[in-house]
Amino acid sequence: MFTECEKASVFSLTGIFIAEVKVVDSHMESMGLIFNEEDMDKVSTESVIVFHDGVQGLVTCKCCLSGRVKISGEEIGEIGNAIYKVPCVIDELIGIEQRRRDLKVRVSFPVTLETADSDGKVTHIDAKVKDLSAGGVGLESAVELSVEQIFSFLFETDSDCTRLKGSILWVKKLSGENEPPRYRYGSRFFDMTSYQESLVRKFAFLEQLKKRKTQ
Repeated sequence: MFTECEKASVFSLTGIFIAEVKVVDSHMESMGLIFNEEDMDKVSTESVIVFHDGVQGLVTCKCCLSGRVKISGEEIGEIGNAIYKVPCVIDELIGIEQRRRDLKVRVSFPVTLETADSDGKVTHIDAKVKDLSAGGVGLESAVELSVEQIFSFLFETDSDCTRLKGSILWVKKLSGENEPPRYRYGSRFFDMTSYQESLVRKFAFLEQLKKRKTQ
């Protein structure tokens, strides 16, 4: 099914993140997923897996995992340093997100933006995140920002937190002439580490999964 897939993110059917794994023999009907021993006790027969394919993008599938084969390392006590290969067969294709169009989810949660004013002084601004993807974030705030203005905010998930940096791409005034000021912003992230990108992608995927369950 895949031509350039070497890694994947494994989730339970309820959307709980399990592990990042390497993928081998991805072109075959039964491919192999490489797990560290510490993750093996969390693996279940049925899982939702997001495959990172160089051609198709992010491919989400419901998969069947069966058996395991130790390919290297030694088992030491409860958790050792062994590595296992787990056969994986795709049961159902859930969706494909092209890499050039990062999965964007609509959300609504408060953040505090850290930015600099016109004098270069660091200032903190209350804002609300309205949509999010690995490429950028949509924001609303009562404070007016400028195009290309740099900001950062603390992004928190159930598993970790990290400070993301962004730049304003466009500004739209939402409030009327006699209303309290309200602005909508589009922005892009920059200087993201691979871990930060992975954290945002996982969050977006889990939010999408929650929305599908309520539909």
